[in-house]
Amino acid sequence: MIKHKISSSQFTRLTLSCVIALLCSSAHGQTAQLDTLRKKFNAFRENSLQEKLFIHIDQKLYLTGETIWFKAHCVDGSLHHPIAVSKVAYIEILDRNNQAVVQAKVGLDDGSGNGSIFLPATLASGVYTLRGYTNWMKNFSPEFYFHKEISIINAFRKLEIEKSKPVLKPDAQFFPEGGNLVAGLASNVAFRVIDSKGKGVQFNGWVLNQQNDTITKFKPSAFGMGKFELTPALSDEYTALIEYDGKSSVFKIPDPLQKGYVLEVKDSSESLITINIKATSGSIPVYLFIHARNMVSVASMHILQQGTTTIPIQKAFLQEGISHITLFDQELQPVCERLFFKPVKSKLSVEATTDQDQFGARRKVVLDLKTQNSSQEPVSAKLSVAVVKTDSLQDEPYGAILSYLWLSSDLNGTIETPDYLMNHKGKEVSEAVDNLMLTHGWRRFTWDAILANQKPHLSFVPEYRGHIIQGIVTDSTGSPSSRVKTFLSSPGKNIQVYGSISNDEGLVKYEMKDFKGPRRIIVQTDLTYDSTSRIKIQSPFSNQSVTRSLRDLELSPSLEKDIVSRSVSMQVQDIFYREKNTEIKNTAIDTTAFYGKADATYFLDDYTRFTVMEEVMREYVPSVMVRKRRDGFHFMVLDNVNKSLFRENPLVLLDGIPVFDINKIMEFDPLKVKKLEVITRRYYFGVLAFAGIVSYTTFSGDLQGFPLDPKSVVLDYEGLQLRREFYSPKYETQKVRESRMPDQRRLLYWAPDITTDQDGRYLLEFYTSDVVGKYKVVVEGITNEGVSGSGSCKFSVVSYAN
Repeated sequence: MIKHKISSSQFTRLTLSCVIALLCSSAHGQTAQLDTLRKKFNAFRENSLQEKLFIHIDQKLYLTGETIWFKAHCVDGSLHHPIAVSKVAYIEILDRNNQAVVQAKVGLDDGSGNGSIFLPATLASGVYTLRGYTNWMKNFSPEFYFHKEISIINAFRKLEIEKSKPVLKPDAQFFPEGGNLVAGLASNVAFRVIDSKGKGVQFNGWVLNQQNDTITKFKPSAFGMGKFELTPALSDEYTALIEYDGKSSVFKIPDPLQKGYVLEVKDSSESLITINIKATSGSIPVYLFIHARNMVSVASMHILQQGTTTIPIQKAFLQEGISHITLFDQELQPVCERLFFKPVKSKLSVEATTDQDQFGARRKVVLDLKTQNSSQEPVSAKLSVAVVKTDSLQDEPYGAILSYLWLSSDLNGTIETPDYLMNHKGKEVSEAVDNLMLTHGWRRFTWDAILANQKPHLSFVPEYRGHIIQGIVTDSTGSPSSRVKTFLSSPGKNIQVYGSISNDEGLVKYEMKDFKGPRRIIVQTDLTYDSTSRIKIQSPFSNQSVTRSLRDLELSPSLEKDIVSRSVSMQVQDIFYREKNTEIKNTAIDTTAFYGKADATYFLDDYTRFTVMEEVMREYVPSVMVRKRRDGFHFMVLDNVNKSLFRENPLVLLDGIPVFDINKIMEFDPLKVKKLEVITRRYYFGVLAFAGIVSYTTFSGDLQGFPLDPKSVVLDYEGLQLRREFYSPKYETQKVRESRMPDQRRLLYWAPDITTDQDGRYLLEFYTSDVVGKYKVVVEGITNEGVSGSGSCKFSVVSYAN
């Protein structure tokens, strides 16, 4: 055995090499952890396209019998660009029990659409929720849907004027910054105290320990929100004593953890934020991950020195709007989370000015609209404009698209005065926004699913081409039936048939084309092969909801005269302008049959009329052979492509409805048929294929009394909403102005589809009504680049001689 003697210098070099190797190995492992985190987040982002829907409505308070006019904007959740993925938006009005009282489907074109909702007299007075979403958004939490409170008054019923209620105990919530209090570590605790109406209140507060000793005092800075610092002891419990409106209430503060992490974010300067991390552990690695709307801003690793570290972050690295700051421990588990808001500079400036400040009744108003970007350069934008009377009933409407996209859509709960927080500056506003970040929380995703590489369960596909009708096919026992061919159609002269084969869960989907207005749909299987399956059509509206605290509708006795006056105005307009107010906007619809141009077309009036269908087919439809066998009649269509004859029956249609029993067609009166079309080739239709097509169209397009099979499902179904025209009379001459027809419009004008030109300009004209008072113009807009903003102006209508 040979022994080697190692010198001290060799030993030092060897030791240093080992240390370097261990450090490199540790650094490599920590870098790998960070890469893993990035990959998992990117995988989530790629599988989770987010849509946001914003809805601009013309007012906030309505009477039953009036109409809600709205404009919907669908944008992607990251950059807020208008997105053309979904072609349908679902709009609902929900009562306090989250039950839909009115529903509508609205078509979207390039990320926007508009429509109207009539409020029936069956609705009770109260506060309701207007919500909107797309089919794709139904894959995610209903928290992500658009929600807005509206007030509805039913003046046809006896008005129940609410009496003043006693002051109730306020609701108080406490939120340690980063998520948890940790024993022995100083931490900020944010709070939010609201009244029974959900509004923040002013109060005095004290933090007490178990011995009822006062630890600290606190009070809100604005909107019932604020924060205080607390260094909790492990063995102690803490409560908050709140004194509001002369009464005291006690609330529990979250208990501290024995071990853990504390995260503090300070807005240090205009260009820098400072993140302080404290832990009960020693020198260990932690990972900082910052992202905004699924876009990663910062991903870094840090070593705690004696349980603490300070990390400066340049604001330039952060995205505008809400950033989600997450701290992960060495096991890559999230231990602290915190939101931070970077002011939004990319705003659309919308300037609205009228040619006068005061107008007489029935006079022209010229509205000059001007749109600019944040650099004050002209930019083209899509706008919606509402001109509405402001009075004791109708609060002044305000712009909301900017604050919704950048604040409300990403936070939990209802935000008080979001527009004020977005559009004002100063220390008080900055403090209020930061308190909002601490108290309202994040709602877009949870880290558990991301770290587990769980792909979202996507049950609903985006309606990229049009409305999708879904159904479930079951057998005689009620169990789902798979691989069943089904057909959906709607009687009419516009021949459209939709086919679907049920999947393993029995689900069938029909992608509808130009499916608008109330229609009768007929759903059936090929009854010659399948007579036991049943189809149930599902509602396309979401069956999920989120609990929201709605305020009470408060009506003081002094408002009764104003309510009656507005109700009379509404009824006058309905009596004199009902036809104008219900006029449907003409929209071009492709009336070509789904099979395109037929290979052969026969207008039966051009031929000798026969009273028996068999004679018609045999005498002058040479492309269809009629054969009669033991089980009845059969059609065999000529295959012109292969110069042969199909041996199986073609798809036979009557006014677009598939008829599988040829005997019934042969019994039908041919004198009711206007034309006959034949496809003389194999026709492939999605997942289905047909040995040619024979299509009959009656003069009226409504089946003319043809008996449907009793196993067919027949439903009245509401397609996409037919767009109503907003009626605004023009008083261009003195004679028209002197007309005795009353004009009691309080919503003077609604224009949902305004686009400013390349110079950012648009001139809009409308006329005042007979209703005097103050009016406000509210404009909401967005550019193709996702820059949004609002504008407004005021004018008066006075009474003087025309």
